[in-house]
Amino acid sequence: MSVTKASLPMLNPTGSPQEGEVDTLQGKCFKIICSESPAKFYCCCGVIMVLTVAVVALSVVLSATKTEQILIKNTYAACPRNWIGFGNKCFYFSEYTSNWTFAQAFCMAQEAQLARFDNEEELNFLMRLKANFDCWIGLHRESSQHAWKWTDNTEYNNMIPIRGEERYAYLNNNGISSNRIYSQRMWICSKLDSYSLHCQTPFIPSWHLPRDAF
Repeated sequence: MSVTKASLPMLNPTGSPQEGEVDTLQGKCFKIICSESPAKFYCCCGVIMVLTVAVVALSVVLSATKTEQILIKNTYAACPRNWIGFGNKCFYFSEYTSNWTFAQAFCMAQEAQLARFDNEEELNFLMRLKANFDCWIGLHRESSQHAWKWTDNTEYNNMIPIRGEERYAYLNNNGISSNRIYSQRMWICSKLDSYSLHCQTPFIPSWHLPRDAF
């Protein structure tokens, strides 16, 4: 199909179509495309529609995922009041003194244990925040001949040596020392923050629980 000279718009001195003729030209071009290859035109339209729907759907999914992550963090990530977060743990520093047994019982009542550190960064954090106070932590042993263990009975990796021959450990300005159970000291509790605990707790359907669990 050819376009005759009469069908072309008149040009102004600058070489551009005159006002009012642009729409006419676009309409004629649209008719030419449709008349020459309507199948190709409809195919292009279909592809454009599919891509548009895909982009919109992807945007909705990404937005919903981001919103869900924000809600989970706001719900679970915070430590309890008066606790201090570091890494994936929450730590509580007591304001008064007691023996090791009372300190551990206090921590357990808060769904925690006497403080445990798993790396040098956590240890440095505890040393810095305890200031000049001596504080009980969760290390203990049966005797001077036995290995040091945490309150969950996992063995201490001897990251730094523990001074003394007693059975219960505490932090002081020189590192970690040991003392008798009835000595009066401040203490530190630790537990996973709520977000980490939620992520590590597997969901168990009710029908998988033993009958005596209800």
